[in-house]
Amino acid sequence: MVNQIHKVLIIGGGHTDIGHETELDGVIYQTIQTFQRLGIKTLLLDNNPYSISLESVQPSNMFIQSVTVDNARNIIEKEQPDAILPTIGGLLAIRVTQELLETGVLGENEVRILGMPPLALQQISNPALTQQFLTQINQPVIRSQVVKDFDDAFDVLRDIGYPVIIKSVSPWGDANRQLCENEDQLDSALESGFEQSRIHQCVIEQSVVGNKEIEMVAIRDKSGTKLLISGIENMDPIGIHSGDSIMFVPTQTLTDREFQTLRDATLSIIQALKITGVLHTQFALNSETHSYYVTKISPYFDRSVSLAAKATGYPLAHVIANLATELQLAEIKLPDNYAKQIALMEPTVDHVVAKFPLWPFEDVPSADDHLNTVMKSVGSTIGIGRSTEEAMLKALRSSQLSPKDVLPQIKLNDNELIDQLIHARSTQIFALVEALRRHYQVDELSELTKIDPFYFYKIKHLIKIETETIANPMDAKTLEKAKYFGFGDGMIAGMWQVSIDAIRTFAKESQILPTYKAVEPTAGEFDKVSTIYYSTFETENESKKLEAKSALVVGRGGNQLGPNTSADYFTVSLLNQLRKADYKTIIINTNPNALSLIPQLSDKQYVDPIQLGDLLNIIELEHPEVIFIPGNRHYLTRELKKRRLPVVVLPPDQEAGVELSEQANLELSLFVTDDEVTPIELVRLLSGDHSNQLDQVSGFKTPPTLSEDEQNLIITQAVAEAKKRNLRGLVQVLFLQSQDQVKFTGIRPARLTEIAFLNKVTGVNWIRILVQQKLGLLSPDSLATFKLNLHPDRVVLMQFNYPFNQLRVKNQAGSSQQQVGAEIAFGSTDEIARQELSNTEQKNK
Repeated sequence: MVNQIHKVLIIGGGHTDIGHETELDGVIYQTIQTFQRLGIKTLLLDNNPYSISLESVQPSNMFIQSVTVDNARNIIEKEQPDAILPTIGGLLAIRVTQELLETGVLGENEVRILGMPPLALQQISNPALTQQFLTQINQPVIRSQVVKDFDDAFDVLRDIGYPVIIKSVSPWGDANRQLCENEDQLDSALESGFEQSRIHQCVIEQSVVGNKEIEMVAIRDKSGTKLLISGIENMDPIGIHSGDSIMFVPTQTLTDREFQTLRDATLSIIQALKITGVLHTQFALNSETHSYYVTKISPYFDRSVSLAAKATGYPLAHVIANLATELQLAEIKLPDNYAKQIALMEPTVDHVVAKFPLWPFEDVPSADDHLNTVMKSVGSTIGIGRSTEEAMLKALRSSQLSPKDVLPQIKLNDNELIDQLIHARSTQIFALVEALRRHYQVDELSELTKIDPFYFYKIKHLIKIETETIANPMDAKTLEKAKYFGFGDGMIAGMWQVSIDAIRTFAKESQILPTYKAVEPTAGEFDKVSTIYYSTFETENESKKLEAKSALVVGRGGNQLGPNTSADYFTVSLLNQLRKADYKTIIINTNPNALSLIPQLSDKQYVDPIQLGDLLNIIELEHPEVIFIPGNRHYLTRELKKRRLPVVVLPPDQEAGVELSEQANLELSLFVTDDEVTPIELVRLLSGDHSNQLDQVSGFKTPPTLSEDEQNLIITQAVAEAKKRNLRGLVQVLFLQSQDQVKFTGIRPARLTEIAFLNKVTGVNWIRILVQQKLGLLSPDSLATFKLNLHPDRVVLMQFNYPFNQLRVKNQAGSSQQQVGAEIAFGSTDEIARQELSNTEQKNK
């Protein structure tokens, strides 16, 4: 079929949100690269201003519009693509494609659906059809029934009984599964469930809360050849959303019989659905009876598929893109660094990966931090090690709970502790540790939490090592053991009450040195040239210094609220520009969904905690000529500079050189060098509460509505203010317009969100210019041709999205530190741009 496809429409995932981060943009980017190599033209519909995928297609093939049925229909009718690919744009892309199928748009325009047959597309959105399908292929399903109103629901409940799970049929987005144990909870769940459903229907299903949650990721080609890529085990039982659970690859507590049963079930489902791509299946497993239920099937790319790819080193995005064109697994060659291997290879790993969720409760303190069937985490970090203990501890350290690499302890009385054990909260892992410190019995804890005893024994082992370490300061064998199981330099320094440098010197004198192992899918069986590494403390080191001049880029770590998504966009652009400047690039990051960890974007990737000791270890191995570190990592920057290392702070420290009042509604962005100041763009700052408070900015608009005299006054004053100060690079000068007056209110380095906005508005990659400036490569005439356009023929709007609906927080105006993503729109007038920016789910309705 690859020879019959010349043009494909890819439906993007829209703005990042709870439920998906940047993994969708990452797989879309890799798919576009694969399609280009196959000679397939790609059209992309998306409106995410932090998307690197949008910048990887030709402007004529880039549709920066809301991901809606109407916009997709218009593109199909105008561009006449041969096929549409919905499986890499998440649930939003699936929903849009389903409606295009139902309304006849795809049939009328002879557009094929890639990745799955139309029947499978219809089945996965309707729980009743899904249940019917699974029953037909002899897969066990939970008792459930579709209801259309409250009366139907109560009739069903009399048959099933509490507790039950409520979920929407054909939801607009990533709908929640809500656990109900009484009538009040049922009323609330049904009301929101009906509202989220495109056809105003819900499913009531028997609860299996307390069972183990196991996930499987598999792929299939058109001939029916199937591979299991990975099993994933949730530490938490069903009842806590998998996105809020600590997860492990490979599975940790399954018997071989249980694993093979779930593997067979997954391969049976992907075969029956006739998927040509990926399937993520979720199971409820009763470890006492060894019976299971299929709880969810997702034949599209999602965060668990992304985790499977990162954990195994198997290039899933590359393979999925080829499978969509109906190439067979035996025909698909893996990228060059896989030493001419083909895709027909079931991954085997010789390490453990742990994923730890990150929650937004510090930024949204009014949200309830109890964990349940509603996902609340906004990001995650991973740790990789040779043991469960090492992986778990490195994942925790990677969450950057302390810049000095020290884990917090919670203070609870016994009643509070027991309450947290029964009703899990975001601090759950620390409650488990505290309970074991207080000598609670493993069987008792397992009964309270429904967590497998295996994990308590692993945590007890870490506590034992900690106790031994505290009791034996500056002992080589103790240090070696602690490091082997994942304890960091900062943690050990704190226990021994010495400096990190003292720990590192003692370790070197004792020949306790890190080694690096490759993350690749054969467990060392075949020759390979892997680019992904993690540290441990064994004998053989598989990572060698890059020969050419290199640059080390420190990633942002796990995603959180605020500018993190835009920060990862910045990091990717930074990596691209360093390559163009003839640097070999190295990145350290711990976010399994980060764009910046895509192997094609750098020469080497280290998945290790972004802590001082771990970073110094990589620096001592690689000896990079320059180290780029984000401006928000003050402790790391200070410590690296103290050691006279070649540090460049980029993205800039957005708190350095700031002079601000609390209000502004206009800003002029400038590029400032030692010799000149170049005006770039005049922007209106939008705030949800119209207060003009800087901390309440919720979006941007250009051009602002200003007279010619006001514009000239702002430009003249902004340039003058910039010349008075020592700020260099991208600088924003702020003004407050009130009535007929415009006054200067401050100056600061450019925000990451505004940098992304400027790139999209001007068509100039200002990150490239910043990198050239920092490296001393910016030629004097680089900015000479750029002219500020005071009379553009289009309006550009960008607005932030907030997680309040998902977190059940009402009537709150979001601040810039609470954004979870953003949307951008272009229009000939304000009205058209604002219409395009209206809520995606509402527009789909």
